[in-house]
Amino acid sequence: MGAGHGHGVLHRAGDSPVHRLAPQLKIVGAFVAVLCVVATPREAFWAFGVYLLAIVTVWWVARVPVSWFASRSLIELPFVVLAVLLPLVGHGRRVDFLGVAVSVEGALAGWNILAKGTLGVLVSLTLAATTAPHDLLLGLQRLRTPSVLITIATLMLRYGEVIVGEAQRMRIARISRGHDPRFLWQVGATARGVGSLFIRSYERGERVHLAMVSRGWTGTMPEMTGSSSPQPVRVAESGTAALLVEHLAYAYPDGHQALFGVNLRVQPGERVALLGPNGAGKTTFVMHLNGVISGGSGRIEVAGMPVDKANLKEIRRRVGVVFQDPDDQLFMPTARQDVAFGPANFGLRGEELDARVRKALDAVGMGDFADRSPLHLSGGQRRRVALATVLACDPEILVLDEPSANLEPVARRELAEVLLGLDRTMLMVTHDLPYALQLCTRSVVIDDGVVVADGPTREILADTELLAAHRLELPYGFRLD
Repeated sequence: MGAGHGHGVLHRAGDSPVHRLAPQLKIVGAFVAVLCVVATPREAFWAFGVYLLAIVTVWWVARVPVSWFASRSLIELPFVVLAVLLPLVGHGRRVDFLGVAVSVEGALAGWNILAKGTLGVLVSLTLAATTAPHDLLLGLQRLRTPSVLITIATLMLRYGEVIVGEAQRMRIARISRGHDPRFLWQVGATARGVGSLFIRSYERGERVHLAMVSRGWTGTMPEMTGSSSPQPVRVAESGTAALLVEHLAYAYPDGHQALFGVNLRVQPGERVALLGPNGAGKTTFVMHLNGVISGGSGRIEVAGMPVDKANLKEIRRRVGVVFQDPDDQLFMPTARQDVAFGPANFGLRGEELDARVRKALDAVGMGDFADRSPLHLSGGQRRRVALATVLACDPEILVLDEPSANLEPVARRELAEVLLGLDRTMLMVTHDLPYALQLCTRSVVIDDGVVVADGPTREILADTELLAAHRLELPYGFRLD
């Protein structure tokens, strides 16, 4: 019903009795209402009046103005045009109306389309206006809707607005280079832009799916209320490495070999930067650490626990991955719900879940933005909320993929302060060498799918020949002393 986060688009937040009604009841009510409208004979004019009165009464109780619905009902404009044309082009007996001969059958058919279409649109808008997107998904789940349909709806709700925003940016880019889509001869470029948008949307969907899986998602939206049922935590033996990787090799289905035998041992509390040029295999490597990517050879252990199918849920709780693009990680209507998504998948509910969410948001300085849509946050704020979504799962190992990418200097510094204040084992994939020096005492250089250097960060960055050989370079004017 809504796109993306819905706030200000189709969902109108409120605290009316209609808003508070259980979402599954509203979904069933809307479905029954539409069935009644469709089943009503077109000649029962009084019945359509009763339906409209009932809808307006719901608006009054929900305290949503008529003007709000009117502006969003334009979606049915093509059907209105069809309804107006049918009396003019219809067959059968004709009568004179304001000097125009109109078809009686065409008029009834037009009225049928107009009345039922309008009422159907208004029922749908009423449901969307009074039910947050996340609650709609929960309602569908409580009605035992197939999980695959809920998955599709989740992604559609989250990325409707993201795709619209991408399309707007592409349009601005075209206009800035002299392309005006109003002209007919430029329709080819517009069509190619639509194709590009489709490809970007598909790629985005894949990344969102990985982000959801990495936070314990198994195909259904987690319940946020009730009693907690967290999984028992396995305690590692003293002296066990936080992370152990031995001879990890992996090739993608297209045959591209990304990793050729990576070895890495990380002790609890260590902060390690993973450095290397684009295409070196860094992201492929970290996606193996919590089982998001599997199927290669070698061995991975987290706190002594093998990364395999039997341990996946616990592994994903222990290893939290913060993706490079925060929009891949934020797919719920509000920051609070995004942060709750992971721990709810791991069994937390009710007050315990609320406390975990507050703690994670406060840890990154975003407690005051809990009920804000992520789409209405700045890039730096979204990055911090994305970090909170992982912290809420209470991971032992925090994996960050290019955390400083696209951040302005102030936001970059603020994020560094947050990260330095966390008591976590950390792996940070980055091209930002000064950031690696600031946050990580140890650095590992990966290139062509193997580890080529491992040592103190300052020593690694001081080796200019090593950096040059692997397309790494300190910023102009940066000095290590």
